[in-house]
Formats: sequence, structure tokens, C-alpha cells
Amino acid sequence: MKKRDKDVCGCSIEDLLNENIEKGETKLCEVSKNDIELYVEPDAEKVSYEFYKKKHTDGLPIIPPTEGRVRKFIEFSGLNKDDLVAVLPPRFGRATIQKIAVNSVMAGCISQFMPVIQHSIKAISHEKFNLPGVNATTHPVSICTILNGPIGAEIGINSGTGCLGPGYMANATIGRAIRLCLINIAGAVTGIGDHASMGSPSKYSFCFGEAENENPWDPLHTERGFKVDDSTVTMIALDSPHNVNDHRSKTAEDLIDTIIHTASVAGCNNSHVPGEILVIMSPEHAKTISGDGWSREDVKEYFHENALVPVELGDRGGRKLDKKWIKNGNVSITRKPEDVVLVVAGGPGRHTMICHGFGTSSESVTELLKLKDGTAAQSVDDFKNK
Repeated sequence: MKKRDKDVCGCSIEDLLNENIEKGETKLCEVSKNDIELYVEPDAEKVSYEFYKKKHTDGLPIIPPTEGRVRKFIEFSGLNKDDLVAVLPPRFGRATIQKIAVNSVMAGCISQFMPVIQHSIKAISHEKFNLPGVNATTHPVSICTILNGPIGAEIGINSGTGCLGPGYMANATIGRAIRLCLINIAGAVTGIGDHASMGSPSKYSFCFGEAENENPWDPLHTERGFKVDDSTVTMIALDSPHNVNDHRSKTAEDLIDTIIHTASVAGCNNSHVPGEILVIMSPEHAKTISGDGWSREDVKEYFHENALVPVELGDRGGRKLDKKWIKNGNVSITRKPEDVVLVVAGGPGRHTMICHGFGTSSESVTELLKLKDGTAAQSVDDFKNK
């Protein structure tokens, strides 16, 4: 550990973790004698404020990452504490199991959430996701986590009423744990590694499950080549959700037209760098469309062909509009039908949410929740070190 001023603690998350867990030490750092309180009888308010001052939090209170709490999370990972999951830019921090566990504890997770979080971190490290761009941009892009398969239901992920809002531990804390990993491992600290001009509420947490039992079509993970009983996380870089309110349309075409007109706006990244867009359709809207005989592919094709922005409005973004996206004086906000990421979630009510993407700058990644030997996990208990 680096030499520090005797009166000022300069510990980073890496320093705080340095071999303490393995050695069974009770201190978080060597500077202040009072730090022993953190592992003996943690004062949650004090810990939260100290971590906040060091820019290790999202501004909300944290759970003190004590030795016992962190160990439980490591045990539920199925891996060793020093195993490397990913290297996260812009700081290129090493996201080991131990560091992910610490941030997950801080976020308020329970240990059974650890497999979802570690696979989410692995997914966003893929080159096509472009985490350096997502973290460092002035755009208010957030990272959304979508769970599919039995493990999501097992850990209590909300896919129904209020799935994008408060009230469910799994949704709130898994999304928050990913954000804390970005802050403390990747270095995406506001104004330092994260340069979003205004930020977004979705940067606190953006996590939900697909309502597969309410979906008249195949769920997202099977569309992407996985089995129905596989459990996956899909990571996608997005703007905050925008509501589409349509209680009156009776036909698929009318309803999708409402969604398209809400989505086709100047100023979004899609208007000048077409790319993925997330459409979160309520079960009632999905029932109307499927009941009219439309398949998922029909919806995506129609959306792609008709979600257009006039070129004079589209060509005002941060990057110059490539002429190849211009058709008859308009810009399609998607490059192809597959860019329409369509999921079903939410409760009663004729609503759909649309979330513009990061344009061509990021591609979503779906990761299978699998064990150390490469087999697909059937339960979170499969991960626990026996």
C-alpha cells in the first residue's frame, strides 16, 4: 500500500480490499485506529459519509462492506475472490469477484444476487458494448439490465406492475450494484470518468425482468438463441424510458403508429446515428397487437420502415449524419429491424415505454448465466461454493 499522510486517509476501494478478507483482518485501512469500527461494530451513517467523501458512492447511503457480508457474496459466485471477471474502462480497473462483491454489498444486495451481477459486469466488458464510450460521453446514457429465465423469478426480479420503479429489492439493488462497480472499478465518477452533461435518474438503477408468461411472442433470450429454461442478462445502453399512452387504438397498425410517432424525434442519438432502441410493451398492448395477427418480426419490420425523422432535424446531433442513412429526405432511427429490441413487461394498463439507444456507438450483449464448468445454471444455488 502506498504511503499516506498520517492524518488523511487516501484509500481507494482497491486499497480497502487489499488482502483484508483473506487474512481475516478487522481494519479497512492502516491510517486511522478508528477504522477498526467498520468491521467490529459498523456505524452505517459514518461509513456512508466517509465513502461518500471519497467519491465511492452514488450519493445514497451504503451498507458497510464487512468481512462477513463480502464473504457470503464470494461464496455465491462459484468462483474465487481473485478471479478476474472483466477489465472496466475508462480506468481499466480489474473487476475481480472480491471487488464486485464489495460493491454489491454496498448497494444493498443479498448474496443470491451475486451471479446476476458478475455476469452483467462480464457482458458490459464486451468490445461491442463500448463501455469506454458509454462511461465517458456527455450523453445521459444509462446501462439497462434485462433478466430472462427462471433465475430472475427465483431471486424476485419484478417484471410486472412498477417494474421500472421503486419497491423491489432485486431490481433496485442489482442495477445499483452495477453502477457502483462502474464508479469504483471502472472509474466512472461524475465529472471525472463520467462526463454526462446532466446525467439521468436511470444511472442510479435500471434493471427489470421480462414478463415471459404475459408475452404472446417468444421472450428476448430465446430470440437471441438461448433455451427457454436458460437464464440470461441482457445489457443495453439507453436513454431513460419515455411513456407511450394509447388506450384507444384497436388495431395493431394504429397502436404501433402511436409508438413510432413517440419514438421518432429529433435530438435522440438514433436520429443521427441510427441503432438499437428498446420497446418495453405492456401485456395489454402486446395482446392487442398479437391478437391482430402480428408477429414479433412484423412489429420490428413495420417499426423500422416507418420510424423516420426528417433529415434537416436529424442532422443536428453530435456526429455528422452519414448519408447512407438518408432515404427520401428522412432518416430511419434504426439500421435494420433487428435493432428494435422488443420485450413485454409491466402490469395492467395500455402503456408502452420506449428507450432510445446510444446509436451505432454501442451494441447490446446477452450473457448466459453459467457455472465455472460452462454449463447453464438452473438455480442461484448452483453457484454457491459448497
